[in-house]
Amino acid sequence: SASFAQETTPGESQDGGEEILMDLGGGESLHVTCLSHAGHVVSVSIDSVNELASLGQAVEGGGECIGSFENGLQCGAWSPDSEVLALVTFASDDDEDVVKSQEEGAQVPILMTMNTQYDILAEVHLEPSLVPDHHADETLHEFALCLCWRPDSSTLAVSSMDSNVNGKPLRRIRTYNRTTLQILSLSKEEDGSGRDVPNLQPVAPTWAPAGCSHYIGAIQSCRPLSAKSSRRQISMQVAFMEPNGLRHRECKIHNTTAHKSDKEEIVNVAFNIDGDLLAVTSTVTAGTTQLVTSKVQFYHRSNYHWYLKYELRYDDAVITAAKFSDDDPHKATVALAPEENLLEWREYEFRWDPSSVYYRSGAPTESSCVVAMVVDGKTLQFTPLDKALVPPPMYAASVELPAPVVEVAARPTFLNEDNSKSKIDYISLLSNGTLALISSDGTSGSIIPSFKSPALEALVDIMESQNDLASPKLALRDLTIIDANEDSITLVAIACPAAGSEHKSNDIVVEIAIASSGETVAATIVATKQLNPLPDLARSAAMDSGEGRALRLVNWIDTAYSSGARGTALVELRTGSLLEYSVGGKIAICEAGPLLEACPLLSGIYDAKNDAFSNVSTIPNDVMKTDEERRLRRMAVGLSSRYRLYCGERLLSSASSSFTVSLEHRFITHCTIGSRPQLRFVPLEVLRTFDLDDLNAALDGYEPRNVERGSRLVAVYQSKPTVVIQMPRGNLETISPRGLLLPYVMQKIQSRDFVTSMMVMRKQRVDMNLIVDLDPVEFLNNGGAEDYVKQIRNVDSINLFLSSLIDVDTTLWKYPVPSWMKKRSQFDTRELESKVNKVCEKMRGLLMAEEDSSHYLLSILSTFAKENPPKLEEALSLIRSSAPQPTAQTNVLLSDTVQNAIKYLAFLADYQLIFDTACGMYDFEMAKAVARHSQLDPKIYLPMLKRWKELPHFMAKYEVDVKLKRYESALRNLVACYREESSTEEPQENQSLISPVVDFSQCLEFIEKHELHRLGLELFKRDDPEGHRSIMLSLGERLLADRKPDESLVIFLAANPKNLEGAKRAAKASGDWRTYCACCAEAGEVMQGELISDIVEKLSTDIGTERERQANFAAAARILLDYDQNTPDALDMFLSARMWGEGRRIAYLYDRIDLVNKVVDGSVSYARTCVEDLTERASSFTIANNRYAEVIIIRRDAIKNAQDIEDNLDDSASMFSVQSTASNTSLMSSASGASLGSVASVSTVITVGAQSTFSLTGDVDTMKHKSKFNKIGRDKKKSRKKKKGGPNSRRAKPGSEKELEELIATLKHTCPTEHYAGLIVSTIEFLLQSDKVTVGKLLFEAYQDLASSVEESQTCRIDKDKARRREQESRDRKEGRLHEATEHPCEK
Repeated sequence: SASFAQETTPGESQDGGEEILMDLGGGESLHVTCLSHAGHVVSVSIDSVNELASLGQAVEGGGECIGSFENGLQCGAWSPDSEVLALVTFASDDDEDVVKSQEEGAQVPILMTMNTQYDILAEVHLEPSLVPDHHADETLHEFALCLCWRPDSSTLAVSSMDSNVNGKPLRRIRTYNRTTLQILSLSKEEDGSGRDVPNLQPVAPTWAPAGCSHYIGAIQSCRPLSAKSSRRQISMQVAFMEPNGLRHRECKIHNTTAHKSDKEEIVNVAFNIDGDLLAVTSTVTAGTTQLVTSKVQFYHRSNYHWYLKYELRYDDAVITAAKFSDDDPHKATVALAPEENLLEWREYEFRWDPSSVYYRSGAPTESSCVVAMVVDGKTLQFTPLDKALVPPPMYAASVELPAPVVEVAARPTFLNEDNSKSKIDYISLLSNGTLALISSDGTSGSIIPSFKSPALEALVDIMESQNDLASPKLALRDLTIIDANEDSITLVAIACPAAGSEHKSNDIVVEIAIASSGETVAATIVATKQLNPLPDLARSAAMDSGEGRALRLVNWIDTAYSSGARGTALVELRTGSLLEYSVGGKIAICEAGPLLEACPLLSGIYDAKNDAFSNVSTIPNDVMKTDEERRLRRMAVGLSSRYRLYCGERLLSSASSSFTVSLEHRFITHCTIGSRPQLRFVPLEVLRTFDLDDLNAALDGYEPRNVERGSRLVAVYQSKPTVVIQMPRGNLETISPRGLLLPYVMQKIQSRDFVTSMMVMRKQRVDMNLIVDLDPVEFLNNGGAEDYVKQIRNVDSINLFLSSLIDVDTTLWKYPVPSWMKKRSQFDTRELESKVNKVCEKMRGLLMAEEDSSHYLLSILSTFAKENPPKLEEALSLIRSSAPQPTAQTNVLLSDTVQNAIKYLAFLADYQLIFDTACGMYDFEMAKAVARHSQLDPKIYLPMLKRWKELPHFMAKYEVDVKLKRYESALRNLVACYREESSTEEPQENQSLISPVVDFSQCLEFIEKHELHRLGLELFKRDDPEGHRSIMLSLGERLLADRKPDESLVIFLAANPKNLEGAKRAAKASGDWRTYCACCAEAGEVMQGELISDIVEKLSTDIGTERERQANFAAAARILLDYDQNTPDALDMFLSARMWGEGRRIAYLYDRIDLVNKVVDGSVSYARTCVEDLTERASSFTIANNRYAEVIIIRRDAIKNAQDIEDNLDDSASMFSVQSTASNTSLMSSASGASLGSVASVSTVITVGAQSTFSLTGDVDTMKHKSKFNKIGRDKKKSRKKKKGGPNSRRAKPGSEKELEELIATLKHTCPTEHYAGLIVSTIEFLLQSDKVTVGKLLFEAYQDLASSVEESQTCRIDKDKARRREQESRDRKEGRLHEATEHPCEK
């Protein structure tokens, strides 16, 4: 829709007046070039004319004759850049072509161009043309020849009436190059036939701006005009020419004359700088000479259609010119000649709304809640967007009015109002100054059956009260209905003051009352109020500056919720200041403003604290002052002409094309512009604290939706989370963005409107876990589930809800709850781990408690199948119980009810699983019913079920359990079958032949096969001691085979009676020589030499840690002493265990002095070996630590470089290249558990523990992989593998991660373990006791030297590393780089 924001009249001028008020330019020596048909070219200096006029002299002295053309001039124009003057004259009579043309009544025009010095640049002869007689009375002759320049001055177009085109005159339009005057195009039809464009009119063509799809616009009639014909009887249009001259599309000019006898003549047509507005100027006369009115029609292009959006009418005044601004596409200037010697011009600024949508709350079903209105001349078009998306220029219904529409006001919905009694819903202001009252419940139909077409109810003339108003027919704008009831309507509008008014720069607010009495409707101007000066208000800074112009007047959008919004309106001044207008002409300053800049698009909320649409109070409880409360209650949102969105003084968006405020959804929705346009949402609750730079706030639960570039927001449905946007191509689309949808669904769930929430979530594919996750306590404990079952009666909806449940809180990651919404109840988050089971149990209990619980059979089955684990047995039991009563002829399990339930259960779980569950219930009839619709082969399952039916009870269960791999249950049934057969002395005569005989060996075999010894022991514990013992022995053998000799030993000895053979084997395998000897003694066996030698050999050769080997040697020595009395060999074992004191005690015990000396000599020899080892360790540690200091620097640099290149690089590359950075293996190094750089004392070094690098290996066949290709030790010689490469092939690359790992392992190995340190201490003590002080001292000094060497080496390395780090940090700071200390994982 269109409406002008202001109408200004700069001044009036009469010929010969002393004061010239028109500003014709600001430059010096401004000249006007005047042309006459006689051929004279005169340059008039404006400065000279003004000077002569001020002196009272004749102004003719200010002109200078440049030259004359003897053949006269037809037309001329300066180029837009004022550098080239184009003229059209005629050829002389001496030319033969001219003589021939004159005989035919035509002349040969010449097109020429001149520069600013009036030198001829180029000229070209045109086709012979008919020329008008300038002595005739008509101002616009049908033979008129005219030209116009392109806005960029590169081309000009000439319209002439060629005298002979196929034997008759025809008007053509040609375009010429500016420099050479070479013809570029000729007007032709676009059908490819080469025909000329017919019926072009003598109105000067107009050029479209650069970038438009059209090129030249020219007036064209539908058929030829004759001199005596009525021009209004045929339709006119603006035909558009492409750059190649082909006609392409048109703009139909609307016939808006009041009477058919009136004649309308189009005199001018012009584009704005954007090319989307077209101004058509025309004059309407009654009869032949009587001027009725002049008018300017403004057409807007959209969707390849030109709409008549606005019409300016001037009674008894001639429009001399109508022109758009060169800077603002929505500004136009109209020049008038109201009297013979009077000049007047008016400036208009138009405001274009992205959409005109009427929201109606509580509308009846036949009406629509969201109605889009489009103005197109006399037609007001309506489209119910919530019923059908009819893309423009199409529409659902329309109302034909007697004059073009210039303003439309929709009746808002007021609080506690019955909409069914409202008669008038729309008021339209027409260009003739009348008001059209329109109702939405017309009798005529529309293309949508459920939508009634609006109808015209009455026409009302506004009383011409001449208080301070200009012509009300022209000046009223921003028509707004502020109050209404059944019999009257109060509306306000903005009017421009009269030109001679005292306060002509201040607009007037006009209040109009429309009252109906029966069939009579009358309109009265109740009050008029100037915006400035305002005697009852303090003058603001904006008013002091003279800015009393109103930019916008709108309704409060919360009239349906706030009683105070009725009878008031929001007024915005051009400075951004906000005022409140109340009925009776009262104006007050609005506390919602001012806006930071003027916003042509404005929405206001009267009471933002209203609980009807607000969850969170925006006013603190301690604030009760009226002024402060009003300031916080009022809210204004506006979009400036620079596409900035404001809420008061707060910037919401720096680039938005359109917006809308939806109170029902509690959001401000706006569409951004830029490289990535989005549909964004700002909740009203956080609007006053919204920070544009806070990204988290912008994404708090209402993430934006990407849209196509150039999209505009049209409407937001009140009752649904749906947005209507218009694409750049003009088509309309509805979307449900997540940012609007999710808060809407959450609000519905909180209000327990499960019907609406389920419908929306199902349609928009929202995870239905949100119903529970939004507030689990409310749903499970506070009646939410009960309300859900009461509202949702559709079984499919319940099943969909149950099937979507998962044990995850979707509000934590998928649908975060906005911070401004109502908080959920407190609960233990661990409860969500079993959410599915709890919801299923709750829903199942509620559904089964319903009277018609059979109606919810499928839903109850869903609760069983959805639990974890699924309760399929209970589900099948429910299906059986829900079957109809059995009859003799039919099987109830084959009924439709049971089969449908089984099919649904199979949809939730696999058929095979259900079949196995039915078999596991030993309900073979149910299993058969389940398998009936499955993909199971009847040749397999039918004989199997038949066999099970014929088997004895426990045997059938046993086979079912074995098939289902329920081995414990199978063992129970097998034992029950065994006992049943054992209790029967003689076989029954009618026993089935297929029934096998069960004995204990089968039970034992089954136990051993499936390792069910624990259950077997329980089953045979009381009544079968022999079976119980057999099972225990089998368990012992299995444990022994599984390399668990300790547990096997206990089992063998716990058997009654004991199994000593098994116990000896277990004790021998576990190394428990004491138990082994006890078993031998209990069995009556004598420990002899060979047996003792085997035990001692095994103990002394076992591989393990140093501590374990020491214990084994000590045990071997004890066996030799106790059972073989072999003191020398026992002493050797003590020496191997480094147990010097114990060896000396045994030697003295058996009075073997020679053996005492052997012990002392052994300790001395071990001490000397330790001295050599410690010395070597000290040397190795120093070397490894020095290399570690070098390699760790290389690896740090590699990690630092890897952060900028890649995470995983090959260590095989050069350590000096970028590719030699740290690999992933370095991050998982086993040596990274502790840092060696933290060793600070000797005690720390000697207590460092290291795990043994040995692994248990052996040649036991059972530990090796066996296959047909692997004959372990059977007739196959081992082949030696050839070594690849040289002796250094496995050596790590210098500086690599592998070398670092080897260095760390070396450093750990050189530090003595705790056990090794203990051996050294005990050896030193024994040497001192044996009078070997020198050797003991030597060993102690070697140990001390190792500790000192480790500490010194570590301290030196750490100090050097710290110094290097400080130097590197200093260097980085000097060079301006950010210093980041890099550490290797092994240092952490």
